Amino acid sequence: MSDRDVHQDDSKKVKRACTECRQQKARCDAHLNHDRPCSRCQRMGHECKISEPFKREHKRKRASEFEQRARLLQERLSASYRPNFEPLAGRAWPSVNSVESARDSRSAERCGQSGVLPSSSFQSTSATVDESHVQQDVVSDDRWEPTVARTINGQSVDPADIDQLFDHFRTAYAPQLPFLDPLKSPNAQYASSPFLFWAIIGVGCRTYARNPTLLAVLAPAVLAAALSTLNSPVTLQTIQGLLTLLHWPFPKTSATSDLLYPLTGALINMAMQIGLHLPISAQEFSKVRLCLDTAEIERRARTWGFCQLIHLRSGVPKGSPAPAVFDIPYDLDERRIMFDNLSAEQKFELKLQDIVNRCCIAASQNGLRVMTSDRERSLDTLLAMFSAQVASIGLDASSDLDRFYVQLAHLCVQSLHLYKSPGSQDPTILFDLSNTCCQVLEFSELIDKASHNGVATSSMWIYINVMLACHVLLRLLKSSLSCSIDTARAQAAFFSGVGLHKRMSLQNDDLSARNGVALTQIWNSTRAFRSPNGSEAVALRVRSRLIGGIILDGIVWWREEFGEASGIYAPPLLDRDDVRTNDPAHGGPSSEAFRNSTSIHASSELFNDPMSNEFGWPVDYDIFSALWDDGSLVPN
Repeated sequence: MSDRDVHQDDSKKVKRACTECRQQKARCDAHLNHDRPCSRCQRMGHECKISEPFKREHKRKRASEFEQRARLLQERLSASYRPNFEPLAGRAWPSVNSVESARDSRSAERCGQSGVLPSSSFQSTSATVDESHVQQDVVSDDRWEPTVARTINGQSVDPADIDQLFDHFRTAYAPQLPFLDPLKSPNAQYASSPFLFWAIIGVGCRTYARNPTLLAVLAPAVLAAALSTLNSPVTLQTIQGLLTLLHWPFPKTSATSDLLYPLTGALINMAMQIGLHLPISAQEFSKVRLCLDTAEIERRARTWGFCQLIHLRSGVPKGSPAPAVFDIPYDLDERRIMFDNLSAEQKFELKLQDIVNRCCIAASQNGLRVMTSDRERSLDTLLAMFSAQVASIGLDASSDLDRFYVQLAHLCVQSLHLYKSPGSQDPTILFDLSNTCCQVLEFSELIDKASHNGVATSSMWIYINVMLACHVLLRLLKSSLSCSIDTARAQAAFFSGVGLHKRMSLQNDDLSARNGVALTQIWNSTRAFRSPNGSEAVALRVRSRLIGGIILDGIVWWREEFGEASGIYAPPLLDRDDVRTNDPAHGGPSSEAFRNSTSIHASSELFNDPMSNEFGWPVDYDIFSALWDDGSLVPN
């Protein structure tokens, strides 16, 4: 207890509060008993001291000073510690000619385990910074501290599993999303962001051979944590955790819901909520002071780039391509600075994906559900133009992985030719489409052989394109269109793709496993792509889902023959003559008759099957309801 001799007037007793109570603006009763601490300091264990020259310090100023000191210590640690293995320096996959070097890199030592305090950019935009959350000046060096066991929703993970899962994530997954800090130990990661910690653990469980049971028990808990972020303060680490889960989603079985698409929409809006789309203006979206130096602006811009990639790629298979990526931000200066801070790999992939999305939007505007001769000719022109743009971007490819993404973009564009009538297909276009499918599957095989876990650690975008290539080849090989392609190469690539489905599968009942079974059974079927009278029926019946419609149309054939769904779906289309019956220009019914025809009613039944929900169709949703019956959907 310090000296409490206070000069007081004999006629009036002056009240003085202690420094701790004055700092917190709390009621102080130190004046009641000068020989004892005030009740608040006594209760909280603080030193009760009365000081005349005391000046109250602003809480945010104190927190800002702590953050600045933490950043300085972080920079010193980063400068003094260099791990032997830096997985974030390379691209997502090794070069085709460097398979051996990729295998050697897996034997590298575990990357750094020094605990690093999070930077100020990881602070919440809506929660105030409490001084109790800012630890003492010294950064704990937990390289020598054992990893602590963690529990989520009653499911506990041992320290040994946590260490190995972090190691596995760093070597097999982290190079594909190079924004995570490789120096953070599991303890430091959990202290800075429990959600990002569990996202890393959950993704690592996907191909964790030491304890394969963890995936089944942790996936629901981690997904629940992801959904809880919608009602929590948004931080940069929250965005990174969602990106991790959306880039490598948990296996979707017949009993689980597909959260990929709704969470992707939430991801974009949450990222814009903290100003990731405007990296140099991020302070305007935060209540706390941010250190917007060059490194922080670059980190925010690249995180936004990954958000855009996930967003753009998730909408195309659903038939809802997102708007062009370069339209946001709208300010030209902001857009230029954001784009300049992206990595060369991100720029390359975003350019390709932007072309794919623009192509899908243009094809949808041209009309795909009912193809007339004029629409087919205009579709050919559109696809040729976008294919040329993809080829132009492909000239900047600097690695085999870049060239692989070029082939994926070509596949998405060229596959839209299948929406035309089989009788109007150009043999040259079919040959190019078949070759593109073969190249995609052949390179996927190289990816599978280049690393221990292979395609099982690849992104969802590669999953979708492998499925698309297999369904395209299946349709070509099982029909008279096979006379326009190299059947030997196409058949070998198709069988390779079926094998890839087995290796992509993480659980017995996930989407890859079921699609692999469907491909196998359709290949051995004599009824697939045949009408009831035995004539060929290769035309697509699912015509509103863009590249996803090609996959789902194959599933329709499988459901009819092997899934006890006969009579549910629309009857197969035979050729242009059957399509022309819906075109008034060729003597077909009028627009009014077209809207009221039984073919539309039969198409609406396609959305009422429970199995459809497993592949992204809503259950009991009638797109031809009276709400939309205003003539606006009638093709011209």
